[in-house]
Amino acid sequence: MYDFEKYEKLIEERLSPYRYHHSMCVAKKARELAEKHGVDPDKAYLAGVLHDVTKETDYAVQQKLIEQFETMTDLERNNKKVYHQMSGAAFVQSELGITDSDIINGVRYHTTGHADMTLFEMIIYLADFTSEDRDYPDVDIMREKTDNNLLDGMLYSLSYTITSIVKQGRQIHPDTINCYNDCLSRQARN
Repeated sequence: MYDFEKYEKLIEERLSPYRYHHSMCVAKKARELAEKHGVDPDKAYLAGVLHDVTKETDYAVQQKLIEQFETMTDLERNNKKVYHQMSGAAFVQSELGITDSDIINGVRYHTTGHADMTLFEMIIYLADFTSEDRDYPDVDIMREKTDNNLLDGMLYSLSYTITSIVKQGRQIHPDTINCYNDCLSRQARN
């Protein structure tokens, strides 16, 4: 159904060897998590391949891509770390002609998350956090939590992210806060 070779070649051409390797590791982990949770593994693999497609693109170019599809808030304009998820979603639509909302949203929210994330979106978010190339402190705990329960993985990763951003004295995207609160509510209902 998907021409994986075409998309893998595209990101290999667009990204550094380090980022290409990371993208392939995320794709592999996304497929693994999708198979485990009854989500289309090919679609998850493709979203993993493409999740960082614009990560190394000039910020001005990314901003123009984003503004074709959505209005950036001041917080987003001032936080270049979220550009690539927004510009990546715009790129897969405008340049690659992908219209599948799962893939678009998987790319769009793989950094910040958001309230009411779908299972597919959680898989892409967590695949990025737990791919085999990751080596940050607590990554083994994060992998274990994710492999046992996606919601536990989300809460741990969001807590880790929020704490890290606070320690750096940076603004936290409202989508991340909303995602954390939503995940806590989901956990309380279970």
